[in-house]
Amino acid sequence: MSDSKIRELFQQARKHLKDRDIEQAVIIYQRILSIKPAEKKAHAGIAAAYFQSKQYQDAIRHFEELTRLSPADASPYINMGAIYNRTGEYKQALNELRKAVQKDKKSADAFYNMGIAHKGLNQLSMAVTAYKQALLFDPDMVDAHFNLGNVYLEMKNHSQAHSSFTRSLEISPQFKKASNALKLLDIESTKEKQKINPFGRLVDEKSLRKKDTSISTKDMSAEEREQDRRDIHNLCEEIKEASLSIVSDLKKGFIPNLLNMNRCISQGEKHYSELEAANDKFQKTVKSLSEMRKLLKHRVLEIRAHEELMNSIGLD
Repeated sequence: MSDSKIRELFQQARKHLKDRDIEQAVIIYQRILSIKPAEKKAHAGIAAAYFQSKQYQDAIRHFEELTRLSPADASPYINMGAIYNRTGEYKQALNELRKAVQKDKKSADAFYNMGIAHKGLNQLSMAVTAYKQALLFDPDMVDAHFNLGNVYLEMKNHSQAHSSFTRSLEISPQFKKASNALKLLDIESTKEKQKINPFGRLVDEKSLRKKDTSISTKDMSAEEREQDRRDIHNLCEEIKEASLSIVSDLKKGFIPNLLNMNRCISQGEKHYSELEAANDKFQKTVKSLSEMRKLLKHRVLEIRAHEELMNSIGLD
């Protein structure tokens, strides 16, 4: 058969796909492949047709053939990863997507589908990392921003969720899902704020009165009061420094090291030699964060203990 006839068959197949006549499109692609078994465009076309008709195993069969015909192409692996995500086989999806990243280290689509797979496995922090990698290579990927917002929402990180949903709407103002998510998030945040007692736990006078408990404070001289203020001030400064250190470690240490470790894992054997060093850096950051968190917790407890002590001295 002449090349012009094959081009004509391709045009017919594409028209049938456009008209959603999947069955006829498949028949034509099969005819092309019977003439040219190694025709890559026909394998890609018929795989897409099978995917649309939810014949996933047939689609995978042709994508696998494409991996043999085009060993350097990441697309077939990405498409297989998307199919396995669709069928809920998230571990298999990650296997295929890691192969895709080995072929194309800057594939936003590969990392986006990795985010879906990690979310499916309830690996929320890894899902965040994957979506951020996708956005690094395609900052305007609306679905990545939206999905990232949903992951943050599940992690109860409402501020980051709000930021992601807002970014989705900035890119696509008509994106109704993001608009609805923002409305629900605002309602939820308002409810949470209403639950918060502005007086906190230490000076909740209503609950103290219910228990027939009175508040008494220590009588102090001017010098004692001045020293007390200095002690409180020093504790607050330590709390402030510890908090700033934790935020800095998260931004400059934890997140970059986590991304680097994920890169080493995702890109396979070529970067396995770097994995040990990347893991060591990550573990050091985690240890540092843990120590600063303990220090912060201790200082806050000291503040609370001091306040409770001052409010209880003199009670019978």
